[in-house]
Amino acid sequence: MSGICGVVFHDQGRRLTPADLSPMLQALEIAAQQRSLAASLGSVGIGTQEFPGRLAGMAEITLYGRPLALAFHGSLYNLRELFSSEGQRVNPFEGLLHYYVKEKMGFLRRLRGEFALALWDGREDTFYLATDRFRVHPLFYYQDQEKLVFASRMKGILACPFPVKQTVNPEAVVDIVASSIVPTPKTIFQEVNKLPPGHILTCRNGQIGLAPYWEISFLQPDDAKEAELAWKLKTSLTDAVSTRLAGDGISDRIGTFLSGGVDSSTVTGILTQLTDRSIKSFSIGFAESKFSEINYARIVARTFGAEHYEYFVTPSDVGTVIPVLLKTFDEPFANASAIPTYFCAKMAREHGVQVLYAGDGGDELFAGNERYATQRLFEYYHKIPAWLRELLIKPLIFTSAEKIQCELLIKGMKYIQRADIPYPDRLSSYGFLKVFPMTELFEDDLLETIGKNYDPYESQNSYYFRALAANELDRQLYIDLKLAISDNDLFKVTRMTEVADVTVRYPFLDHCLAEFAATVPANIKMRGRQLRSFFKKAYADLLPLETRTKEKHGFGLPIPIWLRTDKQLNEMMYDLILSPRSVQRGLLRRRALEELVERHKTDETSFYGTTLWNLMVLELWHRIYC
Repeated sequence: MSGICGVVFHDQGRRLTPADLSPMLQALEIAAQQRSLAASLGSVGIGTQEFPGRLAGMAEITLYGRPLALAFHGSLYNLRELFSSEGQRVNPFEGLLHYYVKEKMGFLRRLRGEFALALWDGREDTFYLATDRFRVHPLFYYQDQEKLVFASRMKGILACPFPVKQTVNPEAVVDIVASSIVPTPKTIFQEVNKLPPGHILTCRNGQIGLAPYWEISFLQPDDAKEAELAWKLKTSLTDAVSTRLAGDGISDRIGTFLSGGVDSSTVTGILTQLTDRSIKSFSIGFAESKFSEINYARIVARTFGAEHYEYFVTPSDVGTVIPVLLKTFDEPFANASAIPTYFCAKMAREHGVQVLYAGDGGDELFAGNERYATQRLFEYYHKIPAWLRELLIKPLIFTSAEKIQCELLIKGMKYIQRADIPYPDRLSSYGFLKVFPMTELFEDDLLETIGKNYDPYESQNSYYFRALAANELDRQLYIDLKLAISDNDLFKVTRMTEVADVTVRYPFLDHCLAEFAATVPANIKMRGRQLRSFFKKAYADLLPLETRTKEKHGFGLPIPIWLRTDKQLNEMMYDLILSPRSVQRGLLRRRALEELVERHKTDETSFYGTTLWNLMVLELWHRIYC
């Protein structure tokens, strides 16, 4: 694992030495050469590590007697394009500094890849931080009156040799319970923030500013015929894969996550075509067939002649990997699918694979999540004339449902009730804390601290109104690119592969492909309620029929079932949620927790089980870090 970290003092007379940054670098777990660079406001430190296709290093140049310095960590896929005119081998970090001199921070738009960087301009006494467009490589930062501290990991900030406050953020506690993650820009600590994807942080004279340098826009739909759009899609995705492959090289160290879904299957097929050889593929299965797509993964592996490997995750694996989760993530992170992700990456490394290609982002770019079809179903109700809905259909169904108690009529009444909830509130209307009141779950002191009007789903609403989109489907895609991808999936997959000593590639999150996807009209991306209809049709000549026609599964862990049926996990749940040690934290009401546990015993869905796992992870984090 590697990254960048450093301290910028607002007092321009302060200086740091390499020894000052050593604890922070160690906290980032960089077992390689350590360097630091003194600048007018402070220092930038970076560790370097040999890794396929990865750049990690720094450079300093002097211009008009003032220093310019860059620290960089990540992968760039257009290095040859960036520096081909130089006619000689160029230090890429110095090359990026020269681009900065010419174009200021606008040079970031030239970069194709995933990265985190820090840049000091001694001519203007200005410091910059930036992340890639989807934030594959995150940055955390802390500021007080004396300094700005930044690091690729929270551990780096907390290991700063200078005082750093760390107060648990009560809003983040609520967020974890509501949705398993802490949404950007918040973190578990009130004083620490996450830099948003595709953003630049500017620090000048102790003042911080944030501004985007890239944003995805759905406002310029392509009016080309569907066949032409399909050609553009296939050209763009093949290019996204091939540019990454060019840096990784064609060898046995390349493999794919193969869940059995459309995205990972497509990536496996394209890689097979590009390399003209058998690709190693890795799949995770579960004994619970409802959660397992292993049979579809096998079909795809046979179709493309992949060298296929499988691992079946069991309840006992959960206890084994919990210490890994707590050590790897920077804050409570309760997406349980991190567990199978880890075992998949670990299996790949054991079979000699150093680079895994993943399918993350395909559903969010090309409309593949079940919730999109659900929302479109509610939209159909509003195509009925308002007078007919309000004067006839609604009174008839509501009155009849109350009198007759017919299951079909009751479903019709619930359908109308939810369809009548306006966007964006409808998107979170089945969220846990919309169904289970916050006032019943959380203690009064916590509720008073966050305020009675706090909405844990506000981030979703904010992205809805911020989206550069003209229709509901594209707004939902935008929300998911920010929350499901940048705040959730990328943290999960990148961190779990890092701890397994594997690099991950996300060809669907190539910004050129994403910009194209945003131009595909919504009515083409998803015909009616047919998820991924455009994408599946475009790749009908590549994907097996079973893959194109199967129902959407998703990559989940059967943790709600295991919390009921596995003795060890059940006992762990009771200890972490209902023990005096947990309840005495003063965050959650014991009576409400007991009710959740009781409801989970008989609930056949994942609704309560997912929330209980969120609570377990939150308590585990407190026991380790507080």
